Amino acid sequence: MNNAEFSLLVRADCEATGHAIADAALGERATRGLAEIAVRSGLKTTLLVIPTDLEASPALYREMEQSGHEVGLHVHPADQGYEEFLGVYGPDMQRRIIDEAALRFAQIMGRRPHSICIGYGSANDYTYPVFTELGFTHGHISIPSRILPECASVWAGAPLDVHYAHPYNRILTGTLDFVEIPQTLDPESRMWGGKHPQDLRVELVDAKNHWYTTSKAVERQLRDDVPVKLIHIVTHNTFEFGSPADFRQQTLLKMIEHAIDIVTSKGGTVRAATMADVAMAFRQAKPLGQTQDVKLRLDTRGRQ
Repeated sequence: MNNAEFSLLVRADCEATGHAIADAALGERATRGLAEIAVRSGLKTTLLVIPTDLEASPALYREMEQSGHEVGLHVHPADQGYEEFLGVYGPDMQRRIIDEAALRFAQIMGRRPHSICIGYGSANDYTYPVFTELGFTHGHISIPSRILPECASVWAGAPLDVHYAHPYNRILTGTLDFVEIPQTLDPESRMWGGKHPQDLRVELVDAKNHWYTTSKAVERQLRDDVPVKLIHIVTHNTFEFGSPADFRQQTLLKMIEHAIDIVTSKGGTVRAATMADVAMAFRQAKPLGQTQDVKLRLDTRGRQ
């Protein structure tokens, strides 16, 4: 367990111009505040951005990328005129929705996006192959153990750790050329009537509760000796992260402090990482050509 390295990833879904918030100025303040917190903490941010946030603040996101932060695509279909949840659509419509968003991203950033996140974790078994068809190499969509069919977001049994997606079944590890990077969570601690696990979403609970989730996740990854160990903190650019008086800023700072303390207390080290860094580390640890689709075996012990 000694000398284990954990990647510390702070990710924001940038959606302040979406229909639920519709406040571009707040989005800019929050994004800058998050980046400043990360830099002061020796970290980098990953900013996954809906097209309207990019279009409202193009200079900001170009600046963020030039400063070493990762900028990728966030998709909320409703903000593009479609149904709210991507997981209700078949492959053709998913391809259309995501490609439209990627083209708008490219118009602002001068390149197509490589990383992606879908709102609500809404997906089905068509989604990962669509990602690879459109040139995405890594991202986050799974929320392991979540059971929210009303959002087309069902992830019971999904892997807790970084993995290659499966070409036909979103719940399994596979050999698809897409690295899925789940957020850190505790599947044993349930919220929302048992439908959602407690995760490291900054605004979800206070820093004390996040400490328990982080501690359990670190211990599990050390015990299981997973190839790429990760603490994945998540938030949104809809809070005043630039204000020391804001509870979310205080919570995030404590979460970062606690993550570092927990890992170092176990004899490990922490490295700053974007999602792209995590995906690269996983590809190096588990080259795609050397992996195989998971082999399912029926438990027949009860027949004896």
